[in-house]
Amino acid sequence: MPTSLDRRLLDQLAEQEQLGLARTPPIISQRRGVRYCLGDHQVVGFCSNDYLGLANHSLLSKPLMAPSGATASRLVCGDLPEHRSIELRLASLAGAEDAVLFPSGFQLNVSVLAALIQPPDLVHSDALNHASLIDGLRLSRANVQILPHGQAPQPKSMAWWITEALFSMDGDYADPAALRAHIAADGCLYLDEAHSFGLFTNDGHATGLAGAHGIKPTALIATLGKSFGCAGAFVAASTTVCKWIRATARSFVFSTGTSPLLAAQLHQAISLVESPEGQLQRERLWANVEQFAAQLGVPNPHSPIFRLLLPSNDAAIDLSARLLHRGWHVQAIRPPTVPHGTSRLRITITAAHEPNQIEAFATDLRTLL
Repeated sequence: MPTSLDRRLLDQLAEQEQLGLARTPPIISQRRGVRYCLGDHQVVGFCSNDYLGLANHSLLSKPLMAPSGATASRLVCGDLPEHRSIELRLASLAGAEDAVLFPSGFQLNVSVLAALIQPPDLVHSDALNHASLIDGLRLSRANVQILPHGQAPQPKSMAWWITEALFSMDGDYADPAALRAHIAADGCLYLDEAHSFGLFTNDGHATGLAGAHGIKPTALIATLGKSFGCAGAFVAASTTVCKWIRATARSFVFSTGTSPLLAAQLHQAISLVESPEGQLQRERLWANVEQFAAQLGVPNPHSPIFRLLLPSNDAAIDLSARLLHRGWHVQAIRPPTVPHGTSRLRITITAAHEPNQIEAFATDLRTLL
């Protein structure tokens, strides 16, 4: 017998279906790099964030000698050598004094923003920032001024600028010159490098947009489930900022510490990303990006993310289904993930794609369009 809650939610689910907004996780099995089964279809995926193609690497799946659980909050008795060791390495990788590890980027952003920003602060946030940044700013209770996408705030001391480095749904970047000017004016820069960290190098080390341009954000955020093929996220900042985060960020204070097994695995991932093999994967990625862009007639590609805007939710779902019928998986992206009226296919190119796959996919995409 459906409860009153069931009945209400069934009505709302039916309304979402009617509007072309119904969403369920695609059922994926037998993943082998970019090849996997999606229901009854054998497909090649063009929508993952595994940019360097490392998520299935044998080095990251080998058994590790580490405890499986931290047993408690790190402020109680869950702060272990594996945590401290990986945080020192992440700080070095980001060119910062210290770093704090979190289980996910979402958990990090909703907690760290609320810990660092105080209600009287002047805060500017890009209109297309990720949901985790938006929710973190709501929890901070600050008066947030929304910037038109791509616009920089007037540089000012102690004014916060919250922005992604590489925008996950649009594939464009924040302006490095504007980021540098904001820091030079003693502004506070909270830079989310979730999709860009690991794609670039500086002096032989893997880095993101900030590192490639010599920018030192107040707080640099990076995730480890994309280019690094694992999971988790970290904030890199000064010793003082990280000390404050460990003492006050609610998802750090009130959560069991990240699994030491993950911390040990992250050492392997960093070594891999910084190795000659990791550099080769970066070169393959950018070569694949160039190939796909050339076949679609996109000039000067700088990102592995390509957006294809469509006129409606139904049009996005329909094109995704027709690609699936031909053996390609590109998930339709609709509100609330993106603003109303901007439903799209978000196509991502990785180092794991083969040139013949890219050519065949581009050919089918042009045909269907």
